[in-house]
Amino acid sequence: MATTTPTTIDTTSNSATPVQIGEQLVQLLHVANGCTAQVVARDPGVFGYLRAALLELLRTQGWEPRQAEEAVTAVTLDPNATLQETMRLIQAQVVTLETAQQVRVAACTQLGINPSSQHGPQLLPEWDDSERQWVITWLGVEWTYTFPHGGFNADGIEFPTATLPTGVWVERINDYSVSINAH
Repeated sequence: MATTTPTTIDTTSNSATPVQIGEQLVQLLHVANGCTAQVVARDPGVFGYLRAALLELLRTQGWEPRQAEEAVTAVTLDPNATLQETMRLIQAQVVTLETAQQVRVAACTQLGINPSSQHGPQLLPEWDDSERQWVITWLGVEWTYTFPHGGFNADGIEFPTATLPTGVWVERINDYSVSINAH
């Protein structure tokens, strides 16, 4: 029979928080997932029961089934992930299409371009996470150094400060693109 190194779980505390219990369940999930005995590592089985317990814990904390499933799957697939960080990432605020369009209009206004023009900054979904992030890109024109704070470009042209919608900020990706993020 193969031996495994046991995972240490702190049992000295008499009152654990749901997050602490969740982190301990995640540790046990990782151990069960790596077990060579299929009776432990399968679903249903020990792994499946631990997974169900973690899903139930998240449900008691107000998580919707889809979000809880996403969080549990993410921490199961990444042995370095913590439940708390994964939950934080999943609950991150989402930038809506309407808000992203407002940011694009702000960029157009700052650059003196009609927002309805086809020849200006374009709004695109982020290639790897279209539900959470948007990108504004305008290839061939170096414009991101002045957006949204204003200032002078490389040609000495001054651009005013652009006003962004409440709750968003932009991050420069390169000379031609910025990402739109929620606070």
